[in-house]
Amino acid sequence: MLGVMTQETSGGTEVHSTEIAERVAVAAVPRLTAISGPGAGRAFAMARSLATVGRHKTNDLVLDDPKVSGVHLELRRVGDRVHARDASTTNGTWIGAHRVFDIELAAGGELMVGSTLLRLDIDEGASPAALSAGDSFGELVGHSNEMRELFATLERISPKELTVLVQGETGTGKEEVARAIHARSPRASAPFVVIDATALPESLAESLLFGHEKGAFTGADQRRIGLFEAAHGGTVFLDEIGELPAAVQSKFLRVLERREVTRVGGTIATKIDVRVIAATHRELRLEIEASRFREDLFFRLAQVRVFIPPLRDRPEDIAILCQKLLQQIAGGNEAPIRIEADALEHLKAQPWPGNVRELRNVLTRASALAPSGAIRRSDVAGEGVGFRGTREERSALDLSGTFANAKQQAIERFESAYLAALMKRSGGNLSVASREADIARHHLRDLLKKRGLYGIS
Repeated sequence: MLGVMTQETSGGTEVHSTEIAERVAVAAVPRLTAISGPGAGRAFAMARSLATVGRHKTNDLVLDDPKVSGVHLELRRVGDRVHARDASTTNGTWIGAHRVFDIELAAGGELMVGSTLLRLDIDEGASPAALSAGDSFGELVGHSNEMRELFATLERISPKELTVLVQGETGTGKEEVARAIHARSPRASAPFVVIDATALPESLAESLLFGHEKGAFTGADQRRIGLFEAAHGGTVFLDEIGELPAAVQSKFLRVLERREVTRVGGTIATKIDVRVIAATHRELRLEIEASRFREDLFFRLAQVRVFIPPLRDRPEDIAILCQKLLQQIAGGNEAPIRIEADALEHLKAQPWPGNVRELRNVLTRASALAPSGAIRRSDVAGEGVGFRGTREERSALDLSGTFANAKQQAIERFESAYLAALMKRSGGNLSVASREADIARHHLRDLLKKRGLYGIS
């Protein structure tokens, strides 16, 4: 039996296992200590696979150093070492006179962040976080320690009435996490309502979320309940919470705190019983520093925070992901197509900016085009390499034939290349991309779908 206790902190609720039936990895735990500077004396043992260092109080190691960024370092435990990545900071991360952006530290290694010197040691008294005995949770699969650690956390929190903030890059499977939590909760038979904050028109957001009374505004010819009322008894999944209009954030906070909604144009509050799971690909702590996201809303949402690691950091999961995705692509009517070992090794070596969603698209194309009944390396060569395009897209233009045909080919190639680069620059955010390109959001979405780029940026 698995017992769980929770502890309220300034950053939300931490979940601790008291009776763990999962396997626990036996490994040394790195400990990061501030040995000089404003943060001197601060330290933490990196029991979990992922952690952050920075000035904001929600970091794992908080440094009260004015030259340290809100989130300064992103850390990943690799055995008894730590892979440290500078989070695009202003003052940088340094080893002596050398600025570093991506480095792996062993015991005794030192880094300078702001005016604080950090040293990595081994904490002999600490144990790594628990790992799930399984390699799946809902539709999520993975053999890596990072994923099994995530599964162990999800197994513990799913039955609890906790608000969850799911963070991860575009395409990592944030909605799948939310659906899996709902399916393992006492609310599984009740509604699961998905709200995409990027698709909420600012002028109608409050009405869509909380409902409106008849006559509340022009065109409100009847009373309508909002999405929160529609989810009564179940779970609301609010995707891309970082895009929620500022004017709605305070009202949403009130809903979370009081568990009631007041429809637009109404005066009577309606009680609601919902569990909220929010997700974002943004670093909300940076959004808070830029005054684009309410700090009190962040803490209310993040009773539990879970992170989905990007695919590039866990290549050992590619094989099991390919197996599952190829089964889904085949459906129930036929056996899944095979993937040869050299093709698998090629896929493991790719950076996957679109993560699992991009991998699925690559496998879908390769399954349809593979001539031998098995996916070979040649079928995926040029795939999974981010925004460089396929081999066909990188080849020279065919300038034979009519002027009109050649021009159309050039336009198609330009659109694909421009849109791919645009979505990379905007971090996959459709609203940001539409503003940069000066294209209406719905038109940009149509262009991305037309070029096969929607949902993989």
